[in-house]
Amino acid sequence: MSSIPPFLRCPNCGSEDRTKNGTTRRGKQNYQCRDCGRQFVEKPQWKQREKESTVMIDRLLLEKMPLAGIARALK
Repeated sequence: MSSIPPFLRCPNCGSEDRTKNGTTRRGKQNYQCRDCGRQFVEKPQWKQREKESTVMIDRLLLEKMPLAGIARALK
């Protein structure tokens, strides 16, 4: 019986075909998808930003707005 959780899916392609791939610097188990090759962890510390937020940050950076101002404006 494998110690890999059966419900763990690749965030990129949704495949359940993955293998253990060492640990992260923070000590979490790292996995690699066998279909697309993406590396991921079960419960990531960092959340990916929404696409709209990323587009707005890029626009504000093009307008030469400082990062501190962008952080205050978008929270």
